[in-house]
Amino acid sequence: MRKLHILFLLICASVTLVAQEVTPRYTLSMPEPWTHLFHVEIVYDGLPASEQSLELIMPVWRTGRYVLFDFAGDVQEFAATNGGGGPLTFAKTDKSTWKIDTRGASTVKVSYKVYADEFDMRTKGLNDQYAFVDGIAVFMYAEKYRRQSLALEVLPYGSWHVTTGLEAVDGTSSRFTAPDYDRLADSPMFIGNQKDHQFTAGGKAHVLSVLGDGRYDPEVLIGDITAIVEAAKEFWGDLPYDRYVFMLHLWSEGGGGTEHINSTIIQMRTFSFSSPWGRDGFQGVVSHEFFHTWNVKQIRPHGISPYDYTRENYAREYWIAEGTTSYYTPVILRKAGLRSSERALAMLGRAIKSDRDRPGHQIQSLSESSYDAWIKFWRDHPQAYNAQTSYYEKGSIVSLMLDLTIRHHSQNRSSLDDVMRALYKRFPWDGNGYTVDDFQKLCEEYGGISLGEFFAKYVHGTDPLPWEEVLAYAGLEVTPEKSKSGPWLGVMSRERNGRSLITGVIAGSPAYDGGLNVNDELLALNGYRVGSTDLSSRITEMSVGDTARITVFRHDVLREFTIRLEAPPVPSYAVKPMAETTALQKEIYEAWLGEELDAGE
Repeated sequence: MRKLHILFLLICASVTLVAQEVTPRYTLSMPEPWTHLFHVEIVYDGLPASEQSLELIMPVWRTGRYVLFDFAGDVQEFAATNGGGGPLTFAKTDKSTWKIDTRGASTVKVSYKVYADEFDMRTKGLNDQYAFVDGIAVFMYAEKYRRQSLALEVLPYGSWHVTTGLEAVDGTSSRFTAPDYDRLADSPMFIGNQKDHQFTAGGKAHVLSVLGDGRYDPEVLIGDITAIVEAAKEFWGDLPYDRYVFMLHLWSEGGGGTEHINSTIIQMRTFSFSSPWGRDGFQGVVSHEFFHTWNVKQIRPHGISPYDYTRENYAREYWIAEGTTSYYTPVILRKAGLRSSERALAMLGRAIKSDRDRPGHQIQSLSESSYDAWIKFWRDHPQAYNAQTSYYEKGSIVSLMLDLTIRHHSQNRSSLDDVMRALYKRFPWDGNGYTVDDFQKLCEEYGGISLGEFFAKYVHGTDPLPWEEVLAYAGLEVTPEKSKSGPWLGVMSRERNGRSLITGVIAGSPAYDGGLNVNDELLALNGYRVGSTDLSSRITEMSVGDTARITVFRHDVLREFTIRLEAPPVPSYAVKPMAETTALQKEIYEAWLGEELDAGE
């Protein structure tokens, strides 16, 4: 019996060894980029003869955006052959899985094409000028060999070259290795004539890669990035990579950014840097996405530890992953010397009004918003403002309140900074991830108090946020300001394809009660043409109590609505230092914003 047991173990070890020797080899080419078609080839060598099938999976979402995509829908001309070139039969078993009948072949070669023309989603794009690849949207994988090391060869079109965070094979510029599929999937690529600027920050190698044209000064941008990198390193204590690539795509459409394991992709309009606000916006996106290098890429919610690429990855912690990162975006910029405390106070005033303006904050909790990200947040629902909260916006506010609460109750000995650094140490990226309960316990540990009521009200509940109480911890008072903006209509609108469309109607507003709808096309106000660009200013010129006649097209039918204008229900707010403050309030303010508190008048 013992001999049989030993024989069984030897067989298992042999099978494991064979599996470990399977090294997937990927090839990416683009022989006709104007067709928007990537050509992909994947070769699996050393497959055990006992295996009669191999399943290839195309992911259904990309990291950093918690919504399902249809990557499989862009796949065409899928084929599979054995080592001798003989065709292998296959069948789709669901929308994103191809099952190949290998017949025991030791080598299987898979080929397919991917239609790529969605640069705006930062997933995959290819045209006659350049290419962008998020590996998760282009490369299939076999779950059984997902943890195996792999090789990638890119065959750029013409004189194009590759810029990526992947490790290049020595002496080459288009051959790369990755320890597993997850690293390949999390290492985007520019392929084109992008300009790569090498620099050192925090003692590590960095690259600013700029794809597209625009009026920018690379030295200025590198200076801003360096300040942010070094401020973040001081905050966290280290840089968890050997080399990092900042990918900047300048083009005519869209914007935003997506974090990756040792790189980030940032999109801005072509001439953004012609204005000071362009540089300002760039700094904000860099700070946010770079903070994700730790908070998301190293510290991961339980729901995405590990990633499941085949389905939604539900988690109630996205408000920490995204909202807390949003809170620290200006904090890191202040530490980097790129933002002032005066600007921070002005932003607080706007944040209070924004928070109290939104009806959805009274309906959906922060943890519910996180969990429902997959079905609500990214869906651009017409009722979103009225029935949903934002785990980005409100998550940032609640993080701020936790920071000041911890500082207050610990006598300024601890802060949310300590909580984040503790998360980093106690919940490594390759573990099971953290939960909201874990986060709450750490906040309680550093604050020295129970935060059960706080989390019940403001994380899992929809109670109004206690702005006045919490800001007082830092010696700040909140003062409503008399409205200077005139009456209130309560709509949001946007120009789309030459038409002025209503994109939101706020619940309880004059427009809501008066019958205006989302997707109504604005035509006239009181008999005169009006559009989204001048609606607000025209309403502001009127008085509370006046009647506004709004003419619209609704489903191609001309309609007119008579609406009585009202005063805005939520005032604007000013946040300023109190006239008299305690020593603790001063200490908290100075530790929090980085400069002395000047008493108000």
